[in-house]
Amino acid sequence: SFDIINVVEITYRKIWEERFYLAKMAALPFLVNLACFTLLMTYAKDESDWMRSIILLPAFFLQGWLFTHWARTIMTGGAHRWPFRFSGNQEKDMMEIAARGRGIMSGTIMYTLINFLIHGYLAFLTPYIPQEITPQASEDPRLAVVGLVMMVSSVLLFRFIWLYIPLSVNYPLGDVLKKLQPMSLTFRLIGLWLICIVPAMLALMLLGEVVSGFTQEGEFNAMARTVFLVFQLMIDLIKDLICTAGIAVAFLFIMKDKTP
Repeated sequence: SFDIINVVEITYRKIWEERFYLAKMAALPFLVNLACFTLLMTYAKDESDWMRSIILLPAFFLQGWLFTHWARTIMTGGAHRWPFRFSGNQEKDMMEIAARGRGIMSGTIMYTLINFLIHGYLAFLTPYIPQEITPQASEDPRLAVVGLVMMVSSVLLFRFIWLYIPLSVNYPLGDVLKKLQPMSLTFRLIGLWLICIVPAMLALMLLGEVVSGFTQEGEFNAMARTVFLVFQLMIDLIKDLICTAGIAVAFLFIMKDKTP
């Protein structure tokens, strides 16, 4: 169990304290993500296109590296930061490098795999969802079935999309899965996640209103779309950093570790 408000307070304090540290780490993943989405807009505009997952693989991997490092920083109380700093004790340094490398690599691979599967899952279901919800389309029983499947599966699987966080500090996967069994924990994690994404959603809505003001004039359409993409990816990255921090703090309570 954990107190959601307490976790949110710790999360935002950590984000503010480490803002310069995060900016340095996030620069390369952001640029690669921007490049991948630029390719995506050219070669895989359709949500049901399986090429989307392939094109986004480099972005998934670098984002996994970023979020795993960030989760490890939080869950070790700031003791394990990027980049690694040698202490001068070769034996101790080699042991720490091995443990850190194992956690970062396993967390990064897990994050990449989870996101690859999520995009494949969405690509599979998208053809069954009409592009426009008309009265005629809403009567289609397939729409109700797909909506129910997506809602139930999202709730049941939500707790597992964060497995890269405990893996970043080498928690045994079996122990983590046992701790995640209670269904009540899933709803608490969903509530924490919703609170963490509220600022990002408000920022995206505000950005959309600003960009739509330009597109109505019809003169800056291409530039407006580019600006919107850059800021959208930036806001998404900040949102994911906040969510990773929040869930990482929650895992410290779940695994009964000392909180930061």
